[in-house]
Amino acid sequence: MKQLIWGICLIAALPLAGQAQQAKPQGDSGLYVYKCHLMLEDKSEVIRDYWRQPKNQNGNLERMLMKQQVAVDNGRRLAIIQVLECVDRDAEFSKAVARELDRETLR
Repeated sequence: MKQLIWGICLIAALPLAGQAQQAKPQGDSGLYVYKCHLMLEDKSEVIRDYWRQPKNQNGNLERMLMKQQVAVDNGRRLAIIQVLECVDRDAEFSKAVARELDRETLR
């Protein structure tokens, strides 16, 4: 009987674990750390980390990134043409391509 109750509690808690991925502030700075899967003007895809104030969460972060460039190799800078996905730094990306890029990204 106890196993049945634990099983029901576990099943009931699963939807709560998958709710919106809201970043948590890092340390005393109050900044939130995100990692974003980006497409650059040369059609390459990269993962970059961003630290932002709470007011810059969700859609605001993506709009801000569209105005920026990122450093790639040999000092080149390329414009961001599309923000494919941004998640909390500790979360997993939804697409396999992004997860693979994330594993290869040095931090």
